[in-house]
Amino acid sequence: MRRRSLRGLRAVGAGRAVRVAVVDLGTNTCRLFLAEVSGAGEVRTLARLTTVVRLGQGVDRSGRLDPAAVARTRACLAEYAPRLEAYGPARRLLVATSVLRDAADGRGFLAGVERDFALPSRVLAGEEEGALAFRGGTAELAGWVNGPLLLTDIGGGSTEIVVGAAGAQPDFVRSLDIGVVRLTERFLHHDPPATEEIGRLTAFVAAAIAEAVPATVRGAARGAVGVAGTYTTLVAHKLALRVYRTELVHGHLLTLADIDAAIAEFAGLTNEQRGRLPGIQKGREDVILAGALIAREACRAFGLAEVRCSEADILEGAALALAEGSLRPV
Repeated sequence: MRRRSLRGLRAVGAGRAVRVAVVDLGTNTCRLFLAEVSGAGEVRTLARLTTVVRLGQGVDRSGRLDPAAVARTRACLAEYAPRLEAYGPARRLLVATSVLRDAADGRGFLAGVERDFALPSRVLAGEEEGALAFRGGTAELAGWVNGPLLLTDIGGGSTEIVVGAAGAQPDFVRSLDIGVVRLTERFLHHDPPATEEIGRLTAFVAAAIAEAVPATVRGAARGAVGVAGTYTTLVAHKLALRVYRTELVHGHLLTLADIDAAIAEFAGLTNEQRGRLPGIQKGREDVILAGALIAREACRAFGLAEVRCSEADILEGAALALAEGSLRPV
């Protein structure tokens, strides 16, 4: 079990700890988070599970969910269900992100999930997703830097870029359609990818960030935090972890040189070869190059030479909001 003091934007309230369960359904992964949230805003993690389901397979092209991806996701939820029920949370919620914002049949899929798994759901708007990730990812970093923090949450379908003071309401939130699954499907058609494909992907990401984030915002950040699978995978690979170790990954500083080295290595390998490298979770081998490119361009755009990896992310942010009653099904 992990205990973190994640004092967020608002106190949860006095009294006993609230048991919560959050399912985070993204474009590439499905995650289960079981926790207790105290009245002081402390999150005690009981379970944190991640399964690569790739629900967003082909959605960028077709605008609809792929039947095989739906089957994988429902199988994952069926595996999570007994553990969730045994925990007996007072509050539970599935939060859906980019893939179900994009898919025309996403609401129908969620209706089936609610019916079959007794799991109420909410499709988060991009800015709402970013704010929750910022709350979870920066709450314990107050005082780390003197000034605003950049938080980058690289997902499968979108990337959230958030700037603000740790533990406070963010000043700036943007959700960009530059997720790792989306960009891999759109740009990287060879295995290993062609140099021209990598160049086009890189230019697309750089232009998207420059267009969406004003120069004044980019110049304000004094430090960077990276959350979600791209960053934890980059750290695990840098440390050559054959067995994932949270205590080594959480809080680790990745430099631009580290990210550049990873990109140079990944670019020359096939998906199969990348999958044999230490630290590369099965199901990320084909998208980690796109993720590393996004991570590098985010640092470059903000003029920052390093980024701190945080394992705390939207799961902790959603757990706090769910416990205090500010996050509800829609």
